[in-house]
Formats: sequence, C-alpha cells, structure tokens
Amino acid sequence: MFLDAILSTETIAGILIIGALAMSVRSILFFTREAATMAPRLQKIDFDLNKWRDGMSEKKKAVKDLTVIVDPLKDREGKLRAYHEVLKNIELSHERSEAESDEKAEEEKRKRIQRKKMGFD
Repeated sequence: MFLDAILSTETIAGILIIGALAMSVRSILFFTREAATMAPRLQKIDFDLNKWRDGMSEKKKAVKDLTVIVDPLKDREGKLRAYHEVLKNIELSHERSEAESDEKAEEEKRKRIQRKKMGFD
C-alpha cells in the first residue's frame, strides 16, 4: 500500500517535475554568474574590434594608394630582372672565353718553354 502510493504515476511525475525545476534553477543561476564575468570581456572585445575596424579603413586606403604606385613598378621590375639576367649571361660567357684564352696562352707558354729546354728553338 505504501509502496503503491510512492510508485503511483502522480508521485513519479511530481518528483520528475521538481527535479526538472531544480535543474532549471541551477542552470539559470550558473549562467547568471557567468554572464556577470562575460559582460566586461565582451565589451573589451567589442572595443578592440571597433578599434581595428576603424583602423582598417585607413589601411585599406593606404593599400589602394600604394597599389596604384606598385603596379607599374612590377612591370619595370620584371624587365629589369630580365635585363640583369642577360647581362649576367654575357658576363659569364665573357669570363669563360677569357679563361679559355688564358688557358691556351698558358699552354703555348709551357710548350715554348719545353721546346727551349729541349733545344728546338
């Protein structure tokens, strides 16, 4: 009889409702405590975001102005780089030919010295 009264549908539903209310109150209190610490952080983040957003417009303008200046220079830079490469290749080929001619002259000098030592000259 006592067990039937405890296990009745109304009693179990009442216990579940009281548990749900207790959990709801506990969750609300927890989030209220969190909200108190979150408000200053949220305000600081909003302030920083606005500061960066305001500074961004100036930087966008600077980037736009510099892009106008830099774009023609990119074309020039490419041409100058190609010209530099051509000059480097010419310089390298000149150095190679100079080294080859020096080598030939050295070889001729050795041959003459060898001939003098052998008495052919």
